[in-house]
Amino acid sequence: MMKTRFKALILSLPLVLTGCDENDAVSIQVRLKDDGSGTFTVSGMVLPTEPARVEVASKGVTFDRRIELSAATGRFSALTGASVADITFSAGEGDGGFRFVKIVLPQGADSQWPDTFVPFDERARLDAAGALDPSGKSKDVGSNMKIVVELPAPAVGNGVTGKVRGTKASIEGSTATLVVPIQGSRAGTEPLVWHLTWQK
Repeated sequence: MMKTRFKALILSLPLVLTGCDENDAVSIQVRLKDDGSGTFTVSGMVLPTEPARVEVASKGVTFDRRIELSAATGRFSALTGASVADITFSAGEGDGGFRFVKIVLPQGADSQWPDTFVPFDERARLDAAGALDPSGKSKDVGSNMKIVVELPAPAVGNGVTGKVRGTKASIEGSTATLVVPIQGSRAGTEPLVWHLTWQK
């Protein structure tokens, strides 16, 4: 059972990603405190079943593409045991005051998280990207999962096993970022495991 408690209401956020990272549309952001507690923010894409209020309130316009972005923020007392769909999180401490975070993303046709965050096929995703940016420049909206972990101290280790082609992991100070292609994950065969370490 997920220990994370989401306190924020899930919001429908039709927004244009101008000035934002295209990968922010599908993301998990974790802020971890020194005592092991922290906050969780998740965002994903949703195909609406009916026109939004802004469409209904508009005149002289025929809308043919639509998408909604949902977001929620919550708190956890311990990262171990938290999960989003079948993406699991754990944290702990080893010898010498080294602490770690471990995130596991299942791959393949049986993995749940790709359809949880982007619950439609690639053609529908491209149409959805066009709803956010009719210029066609933001074709990658919803194509990647972005996980950002803000650690309580600068990271000293960052490793990924079972990589999907196109996976990118980076560290800047205490902020670690992992970007995973969703289509590649759907075709993967082994779990992708991300390890982060820092010193107490």
